[in-house]
Amino acid sequence: MKYTKCLIIICIIVGVCFPLFDITSEKANSAVRAEQNKENNEISLIEVDNVSNQPLRIGERLTYNIKVSWVPVSAGKRVDHIEKKISYQRKSVYHITSEAKTGSVASKIHRFQNRQSTFLNSVGFFPLSFRNQLVDKKYTARVEINFQDDKAEYEKISQNKPKDPEKHEKKVIEIPFGTQDELSMIYFLRCKKLEPGKKYFFPLIIKAKVVKISISVAQGEKLKIKGLGRVKTLVVTTSHGYQLWLTDDNRHIPVRIEAEAKIGKMKANLEKREFVK
Repeated sequence: MKYTKCLIIICIIVGVCFPLFDITSEKANSAVRAEQNKENNEISLIEVDNVSNQPLRIGERLTYNIKVSWVPVSAGKRVDHIEKKISYQRKSVYHITSEAKTGSVASKIHRFQNRQSTFLNSVGFFPLSFRNQLVDKKYTARVEINFQDDKAEYEKISQNKPKDPEKHEKKVIEIPFGTQDELSMIYFLRCKKLEPGKKYFFPLIIKAKVVKISISVAQGEKLKIKGLGRVKTLVVTTSHGYQLWLTDDNRHIPVRIEAEAKIGKMKANLEKREFVK
């Protein structure tokens, strides 16, 4: 039971469990945070140049196997797919989807399924719209976020049990320029020039609030990845202990994710990269 609950942390891959700050104090604290960013030598990732060759390819589908360090069987799978490039709100966007769910063994103890979708602006790599559908045992939730210049329209409909009345939450959230969602942030990272030894930050919206994500980049070891061979990597470490291994090239393919939990280390390893249109 415990390890399948902790699976939720890694199924969403990165960003979900970061502590949140109160956005009502956003304006009052902006000057303080700016000074802190300078003191920490942190660079706004929004201002960093994009990689020279576009790393996002239509049809790319990445399949991850998720495990807990001491559990011999797979806890679940995650599949991320750049489905197509379309016109959305008169802008050219990538339609990207992701599905994470427990495996057949884990589902007998704790059924979990999470479907996400983002419409990512191909210029600047900022999301225009995000949707999330969650099934966690008997709990279900649907979230939709529509991004505008300085605000986001957030709506959530949830049920604790199938026969319970629906709970509705709707609000308008003030957001900094370039705010990411849970899925778009991965592709935003992939599109940026990341230098070992540098520290960066960017804003993320999650659970109806905004959080500042700080990351540091280091040179990683060579990893043998099925379908890719031996690849050099960059290790991206967040301010709250998550680690993401990206290929050290213009593709920046996420090949491994790790996070510490009370019951052990959670690992998601790239199992397959294919192109499906």
